[in-house]
Amino acid sequence: MNKLVFAAATTVVLLMSSAPSFAQGIRIGPGGVEIDDGRGYRRDDREDHDERRYRRMCRELRDRCENRDVYGEEGQGNCRRYRLTCG
Repeated sequence: MNKLVFAAATTVVLLMSSAPSFAQGIRIGPGGVEIDDGRGYRRDDREDHDERRYRRMCRELRDRCENRDVYGEEGQGNCRRYRLTCG
């Protein structure tokens, strides 16, 4: 009987020690079930990254355009570039 209890406890410990690695590979959410293949990126994350980069670029161009006299950037074309790129 002691061997059976020891074997059951050992099995539970082994299964619980690997549980966090299983939990990282599966996502359940509003979009459904997603299995992580280990590549480290998702398509949605990539689109969000591009959107953040675009916003940051527009913010920097707008800052350069509005404060060109402070930065001493005359004739750099920042305002024209801001209007063309960011609308």
